[in-house]
Amino acid sequence: MAKFIIACIDNDVEILDELYNKISRIVDSDYIIESYINAEQALIGCLNNIIAGNEILITINGKNNSNITCDDFLIELYKNSPNTKNIVFKDALDLDNIETIINNSTIYKIIPRKLKNVDFELIVLEAIKLNAEERRLKEYKRVLEDAVDKRTKELNNINVKLNILATIDSLSGVKNRRSFFESCGPMISYNRREKKQLATLMIDIDKFKLINDSYGHALGDEIIKIMAQTTQGLLRKSDVFGRLGGEEFAAVLPSTSLRGAMKVAETIRKEIENLEYETSKKKKIKFTISIGVSMLKPQDTNLEMVLHRADLALYEAKKTGRNKVEVYKDEVIDN
Repeated sequence: MAKFIIACIDNDVEILDELYNKISRIVDSDYIIESYINAEQALIGCLNNIIAGNEILITINGKNNSNITCDDFLIELYKNSPNTKNIVFKDALDLDNIETIINNSTIYKIIPRKLKNVDFELIVLEAIKLNAEERRLKEYKRVLEDAVDKRTKELNNINVKLNILATIDSLSGVKNRRSFFESCGPMISYNRREKKQLATLMIDIDKFKLINDSYGHALGDEIIKIMAQTTQGLLRKSDVFGRLGGEEFAAVLPSTSLRGAMKVAETIRKEIENLEYETSKKKKIKFTISIGVSMLKPQDTNLEMVLHRADLALYEAKKTGRNKVEVYKDEVIDN
């Protein structure tokens, strides 16, 4: 356990003994009184205590016969222990010493060398009390900063969660409608400006109402999750995929030709067709999807225009048998 050090420095052994006797009567075992006949030894002793984890609580500075003066000692100590309460005998100082110490360190009290002329014990006790109050304030500040830091992290986590909730569909785990459109808006503008190819897919789970009616909404939710996660896993990181609502999904594929989009759509369709969901009662459920494909055209000013054509193609896929990929009627497959 760390100790509190009270360092007494004076070249008069009788003064050191007097200091020790007075201080030892008012402090307990948590305090160590150390006596030094010169400032050089005192500085080494104080620095060693600091390294050991002890706190230099008070120094009492008198005359010393070392190469280190009182002001040199206090300035060097201040660099490592700025909260130490430094008591200095008047006859150990001159005006220059005081100016140097005040500008570069601290003095708690200046007292006469004859201790009987002051209530020395009270001065020491007040220094101990002040130091304790400063420690409590420092600890309170640390606790408060920790609490603020913890709260800040909690708020950051909440903000992250809120952002996720605002952008991710809670059921399927893919982008929700708003996030999907926000992500694709700049992409549409960029591809139009740069005259790059961009494809869109509209995807719908076939006979989804029948699945809900036959097996319940809980299983229907599972089907949506499986379909969404499977599809997202087949797309590139640069593609944008989201749930528009119900069992309807959409994907935007930048830098993709019509032939490439049809290949992606067919891969997704086959993968879903081959899936098999097993219920808690060991019943195996299979389902399919239909996909409509459309390409971005120079006259398209927003995502809704190109998705509308993909939606018409999706409707055609549904009308002509489901579980298939249909391209919007005016699209031309590149060679």
